[in-house]
Amino acid sequence: MKQAIVSGATGFIGSVFVDLLASKGIDVLALGRKSFSDLPPYKKEKLNGATYLCLDMNAISSLDEEISTLAWDIGDDCVFFNLAWGGVDRLSDLDIEAQMNNVTYSVEALSISAKIGCRRFIQVGTMEEAFTYKYLELDHHVDSQYNRHVIYSVAKIAAKHAIQLKSEQIGIEYIYVLHSHVMGPEDDKDSFLQVTLKKLIEGEDLVFSTGEQYFDVVSVQDCALGYYLICEKGKAGEEYWVGSGNPCRLREYVERMYSLFPSNKPMQFGKLPYNDVVLSPEDFSIELLTEHTGYKPAMSYEQTVTSLYEHMFQ
Repeated sequence: MKQAIVSGATGFIGSVFVDLLASKGIDVLALGRKSFSDLPPYKKEKLNGATYLCLDMNAISSLDEEISTLAWDIGDDCVFFNLAWGGVDRLSDLDIEAQMNNVTYSVEALSISAKIGCRRFIQVGTMEEAFTYKYLELDHHVDSQYNRHVIYSVAKIAAKHAIQLKSEQIGIEYIYVLHSHVMGPEDDKDSFLQVTLKKLIEGEDLVFSTGEQYFDVVSVQDCALGYYLICEKGKAGEEYWVGSGNPCRLREYVERMYSLFPSNKPMQFGKLPYNDVVLSPEDFSIELLTEHTGYKPAMSYEQTVTSLYEHMFQ
């Protein structure tokens, strides 16, 4: 890979990924819907090694015209990495129209990437898909499980299949990527573990479900590394999972965080109900990714939590 076009480049993972690609000598065209001048300084720093183009995904079909105005030319070894996705209020909200618009934008991104000469298109899914496949198999006359991300992840699944079909029609290499929960500095989402860390530091009550469900956490740096290796060594037509390679029960993640940053409040497991489907360690397997690319995470969970803490509280 000599060149990469990365949509969603101003996001939490996208900006780290662009920074990594540029550090490896890849010529990157970073796409984002905000003007570069409106980005916070830390985002600008990560994107400085790339050529930046302000382009909303609803206009992605005009990418060829936009590129013609830049001092950036498509070579013979360019990969399009599609990270862009959006809701109305947040990434995974329940607005069906907004979520399904992403399916259209993703297919249009595939089409324009082939038109401008990219050799490979990589689409990023979500960990929530693993829950959704099981959720959709439930008998809702009997089962009461609920998944608040189901609209978001169903749209992701729809995009996956639509792109797969379209890629076969137009003859471009296609890879699908899923990843575990990504953690690191500058994440602006209030995830469970991030909220738990804040509660530990601020001495708030620590009330949880039993925490017996399996989960997996990967650092944003290791996630970006997995993306890079997939661009370089991934096999067309495959589906890869980027994760830590060591999933464990959610309770263990909380306990390990507590050991790093002890609180004067006791951990109260089992006080809250858990009403979602349960995944197994196999659902988070990175075996295929490691086999095909040599991927090996470098950061431990403890290092990842500490880096998040240093960003949030120091």
